[in-house]
Amino acid sequence: MPRIYKPISGLPNEVGNALSVFNANTLRAAVIRDLARHPDGDTTGNIARRIGVDYRQVYTHIKTLEAEGVVSAGGEVGERSGQRVLYFIDLAKLREQGLIYMRFLLGE
Repeated sequence: MPRIYKPISGLPNEVGNALSVFNANTLRAAVIRDLARHPDGDTTGNIARRIGVDYRQVYTHIKTLEAEGVVSAGGEVGERSGQRVLYFIDLAKLREQGLIYMRFLLGE
């Protein structure tokens, strides 16, 4: 079966295998990981440069994650200011979503 998403370069084999087992969107995984590694937030352009894709691809995933409450835009009050929008990840919400998914997979 062909892969839907191209693998992220430089991943340890076990991480690549885990992403494959869950048919995870590797670009979304890269966006989430990048935001988690930059707790002060960042723009879609900077995220895109670091992971090697176009900022529009990052923006698409950011909007989905924002709609689910995992990512927020702006500062503490979530306000956008001008054209430079910083995005932040809510690690507690991300963990909660991961646990919900794992409980589902385990039939709990």
